[in-house]
This record gives sequence, C-alpha cells and structure tokens, in this order.
Amino acid sequence: MKRHRLLIVSALGCAMSAPAEPPLVNSNDAVSAATQANGGGCYPASISPSLLDMLVLLNPEWAALDVGTHSPPLSDPVTIHGTTDFVEINEPGDFPADHITDDQTTFLFADPADFGLVATGNVSPLGPAGGNIELEWEIGSYPVFAWAGRGDRLTGVGRWIWDCGHPLPDPTGTCSTTTSQACVVDSDCGPPRCPACVGGETCTGVTFNYHSEVHPLQAVAVSRIHGYDDSKESRAGGPATRTDVWINADGGGAGDKCILTHHPSPFLLLAIDCYPLSQPIANVNSSDFEFDIPLPPRPPGHKRPPKVTVFDQTPADLPRPGVTTSFVDGPNPFVHASVHMTKAIQGQLPSRVGKTIISRWRDDETPVTRLRVKVTALEIVNPLKAVAPVIPPKQVCSITTAQDCSASACPTGETCLTVGGPTPGWRLFLEANGEWKEITGLEKVDEPVSLPEDLTFDVGLLQGDRLRLHATGKSLGCLEAQLYGQSLGRDVSLYGLTDGATCLADTSPDIGAFDVTFTGPDFGSGGRSASYVTQSIGGDGGHCSATTSQLCLTNEDCPGESCVVTGGAFKLHYTLSKVHARNGERDECSDDVDHDCGAGVDRCPKRGGSDDRGSRCEP
Repeated sequence: MKRHRLLIVSALGCAMSAPAEPPLVNSNDAVSAATQANGGGCYPASISPSLLDMLVLLNPEWAALDVGTHSPPLSDPVTIHGTTDFVEINEPGDFPADHITDDQTTFLFADPADFGLVATGNVSPLGPAGGNIELEWEIGSYPVFAWAGRGDRLTGVGRWIWDCGHPLPDPTGTCSTTTSQACVVDSDCGPPRCPACVGGETCTGVTFNYHSEVHPLQAVAVSRIHGYDDSKESRAGGPATRTDVWINADGGGAGDKCILTHHPSPFLLLAIDCYPLSQPIANVNSSDFEFDIPLPPRPPGHKRPPKVTVFDQTPADLPRPGVTTSFVDGPNPFVHASVHMTKAIQGQLPSRVGKTIISRWRDDETPVTRLRVKVTALEIVNPLKAVAPVIPPKQVCSITTAQDCSASACPTGETCLTVGGPTPGWRLFLEANGEWKEITGLEKVDEPVSLPEDLTFDVGLLQGDRLRLHATGKSLGCLEAQLYGQSLGRDVSLYGLTDGATCLADTSPDIGAFDVTFTGPDFGSGGRSASYVTQSIGGDGGHCSATTSQLCLTNEDCPGESCVVTGGAFKLHYTLSKVHARNGERDECSDDVDHDCGAGVDRCPKRGGSDDRGSRCEP
C-alpha cells in the first residue's frame, strides 16, 4: 500500500466548444486493395463456402486496421475510452487453433471523441451484442480482479483490428453482368457456382459489416464509484472510486506474430505450427500507461484534494513500477494517473503489472449501505452433456498419430493419447457490481449435482445504486475441451478431417442467462438477511418429450422422442445480508451483524492483512 501526495492542477474554465465526433470507419475498407497491400486486410469467403473454403477467414483472423509506418501484421496500439455495457466470456467458444483460452469480451460504448475507432459494421443491425465496440483479451492473460462491470469507466490500450472471421455481408452483391446471381466474392460469378455467368464478371455492390475491435488489449484501467474500503481486496467502505489496472504484453493467439501473419495460400495454415507461442507483438514499455480516474460527487464545502491510495497487484517476483497521480480540479474534478512502464527497476523493465487505486474525498460522510452477498451452492440442473459423445473415444500415439495405441504400444518416447469421448466440465464466472470471481471445482461436472460453495462479495452501495448479480459461463463442448492451444494441422493429425470438423462444430452449449438486480433501500436483504435460489433463464437442454425424467441436450438423446427445450441449466443459491444494520436489542460487530459483542459476550473478529481496520463493536 502506498499513499500519495497529489500534484494539484487547476482546470481553467475556458469557454470551449465540444470537439466534433470523428467519422466512423467504413467496414468495406477491410477488403480494399490498400488495406490488403503487403499481407494486410481481410479476405471474405464465398457465398456458399465448403469447409476448407472457410480457411480464408482465418488468414489471418484479425488484421490491423491501420498499420501506419509498419508492415503487416505490426501496428501501433490505440487508446480507447468509454463506458462498459456488459462483460462476458465467449460462451460458445472461439476458434481453437488461434486461442490458448477463451476470450473475455468487454462490450463498450466508446466516448464520442473515440468514435473514429468504431466501424460502420459495429453500428449496423449486425453489430456487437452490446455497446458499439468490443474489447477482447484471453482470460488466461487477464485476471478477473481487473474485469469491468456494467457502467464502469474504462481506458484501454491495445491492437486496433478488423475481425476478419466475420465478414457479415448484408446486403450481398450481384454479379456484374448476370445481375440475378447473388455473390460475395468474384469467384461466385463463374463456374461452378454460376454456370450462366460470362467470363470476367466481378461481384459488385457488397456491403460488408466487419467489426472493428481493440483485440487484444495490453493495458486496461477500470473505474467504478461505490462504497470501498482502503484495500486491494474489494471490500465495502466509504464513498470512493476503485480503479483496477492490468498491463500485460501477452495477448494470447491474437497477439502473436506467427498467428497474425497472412500466407499466400490459406491451406498453409494446415502446415504451420505456431505453438508454443513465442512472438508477442505488443510492447508495453514503449510508453507509460496514463488514464483519468473519475471521483465521487464532491461533498458540499470540501476544499481539500482527494486522498489517493495505491495497492500493488503485480505477480510475485516481477518488477513493480511506480504510479504518479495528480489531482485536476474544476467543475468535474478527476485524478490523472500514470504507471511508469518505461523505467527499469533493478535493470529489468516491468512486464506484467497490476494495481488497485482507491480515490476518495477526505471526511466524506455520504451514507453507504453495506451488503454481503454469500453464494452457498451451485446447483447443476442439467449438465448439458450428450448421452453419446460427438466423437467416440479412440487412442492414438502422440507423434505416430495413425497408430492405435489401444492395440499396440507407441514407439519409444511417445505417449498414448485419448481423443474424442466425453467432455466433462463447466466454467462459470460471477460478478457483483463489477467484482468478478470464478466458481472453481467444475472440471468434472457431467451430471446433475448440487455443489456447496463459499463465495463472498462485500458490496458498498450509494444512494441510487443497484445491486447487480451477473454470471457468464458454459458447459464445455468438444471444441473447448480438446482443441484449444494447438495448431490446426495438429488437430487434423490427431482427429482426422471428419472427426476434427465434428469436434470443431461441437461448441459449448448455452447454460442460460443469469442477471438479477436488487434496488434500495434494502437491496434484497429484507432489512437484515434474505436467501434466494435463482435459476438461469433460457439456454439449451431440457427433457425428453415422453420420458420426462430423462434430461437431454438434443433429439439424439431421446430415441423415438424429441428433446423439449426448457433451458435453465443451473441455479444459484445465495444470501443477501445487510451489514451495519441495527436491531436495537444488542451490540453488533461492524463486520458481522450476527455476531453479538455486547456485555463482553464475544469480541469482534480481526480482519487479515496489514492494511485492514479492525471490526468494531457498535450499539
């Protein structure tokens, strides 16, 4: 923990007009000749592609939107500012050959000054599921303490790209002479797709809706205003802004030069193996990471600058750079922060850096309602696992993959691998007002089960706040359970083209939406404590039409019957308790209203950590 003396800067009240919003980027530029020069840009697939025809969408899957003075795939990072709409992991799953783990996606409403980073496809009917631009980072590179929640302010730095895997042509074009023939690319205007077309026709009039994204991120600062204690742990306290910072050059597959390089033929993707990834293109030391921190409303009559406390969240044994903060006063005061990424520490530049910054007005007496959210159980109603796996299990040697090692031992130095078969496991992340935690221990889930949990969120709510509980997760399909983190050629070698395509198509089933909100003054606590069991809504899975006791994922799980989809694959059991409540009958600990500390009955428990304040006995 480090407290800072702030440099105080006055924001002069000059009469200035708001800058004009920059124009949106045209999504058709993703396939322009200028963008495709030197191996840049995107390459759309045919209007009726075969499986292998779709390889062109991955060559590469992400192209730099503006390479500037560089040659593709290199480009300078951009900085984006905005307000978070919502956050989720990629629930169906990502293309596995260029991912080590799933992407975490932040759907952002970019500030008007940053609209120049938003493409026309982003604001079309085929735009993102939320916000107007997506920010993505593999969850293996992005710890949950720095994830955002709805309404949070965000500053991000990362690679500005076209999402080449999703051309989204709408409307499609027509062939230049045979105008009755719909098309997406020029090859659609000739045999075999258009036998009636004449030689030399081209496809005209296509409107592509490629999305621009910042993907992957390399630095992020997320700020939210609620009631927070002075701690790197998210604990309720007085009115404050909590800002979580994460900086990391590791962007996963989307940040590796080998993955991002365009090849003369997309079929070369079957022969090139980029794993283990070793060519990150982000440089987090080219500049310091700077961002602004909004402040809670200034209490009437307050003249003093805010107190700013910085806690380090950097992984052990890595350089911990300093943070400089300055207070900028004015009608909308804020704190400007800079993480010193360009300065070596004992001869080593910082690489992966985490910080938590708590900013508050001194002696702010604004009331805060403190609530404890305790998750007590996760009930898997339907594990969403097919009765028969999409690929029967088989055993192959690790190098001599054509050899069945269930029948004979592998050559010396090789191992016997099992491919196909059941795909047990879930992943589930839960947030309370922007604080995220993963529910662990779900690796073996393959049947209905109720799992005891002990997960606690300590939330401080200001007037006008709401308590929001939101989950994102999945039941693992073959794609995620077996294909991530290895090349496309390796997948084909292990599974074969047919089984490999089957596994690739087996994306993770939808476990349903979980998004509940509680309003003041009690925020669902009933004034003291209340317990809930809330089931997810929608999603996949259900029961067989006649044998209703039989759970199913698809019709194939119900021979001679059909699968009646009901959704709601899980239930969450949790208790909402109002802390600092007064019952007028006994003394209570400030940390635990169920703990009677009056008349020497018991002492209040101490909280761990050198920066913590002790729990108080209050009447």
